Amino acid sequence: MSGTGRVFVAFALLSILVSGCKHTPVLSRSPFSDEQLSVYRGFLNMLPALRFRNLSTVSMPFDFTGFPETRPCLSGIELEDISDAMRTTHVFGPEITKGMDLKLVDRHEQIELLRQRDASPNAQKEKLTADSKPEGSELNFLVLSEIAFDKKHQFAVVKYLLRCGERCASGATYVMEKVDGKWVASSRPACALLVGY
Repeated sequence: MSGTGRVFVAFALLSILVSGCKHTPVLSRSPFSDEQLSVYRGFLNMLPALRFRNLSTVSMPFDFTGFPETRPCLSGIELEDISDAMRTTHVFGPEITKGMDLKLVDRHEQIELLRQRDASPNAQKEKLTADSKPEGSELNFLVLSEIAFDKKHQFAVVKYLLRCGERCASGATYVMEKVDGKWVASSRPACALLVGY
């Protein structure tokens, strides 16, 4: 199998494993709502330390992978029906990157980024932390999950996956809170963390 083929297979497998989907996700025909975009923009604003430059054009379904059994980060939060969020994906439009130093990348561009990253002689030396070398961030890309809202739409739960190579990924699930009409990171701890190389 060619290098590109291996990267594609690895990407497809990781996408399925991370999303926890038992079925093929359904691509929504409707765009994200203004409220969803507001949550995503607040979420992206809290992640600059990860030093990524690329954002996947397609979201991944939300899931509870990695959550402790009792889900303490959601204590006192009653989620609305999230069945759609757990089986649906959306396509981000250019409005998500407005005012941000981000480039939307489709699946083919993501495969090329992974290929370039894995071919880089410095790829093994770099770690996926806040002190990562800036040049490596050009080849990283972020994938965001669908949003799980609480019934009052005061809280929103979002997962991210940062890809930095064929066998390199990191991610977390956070609770966002609406404060004075803006979505900001809640003081609650991260719901789930994923680190792997």
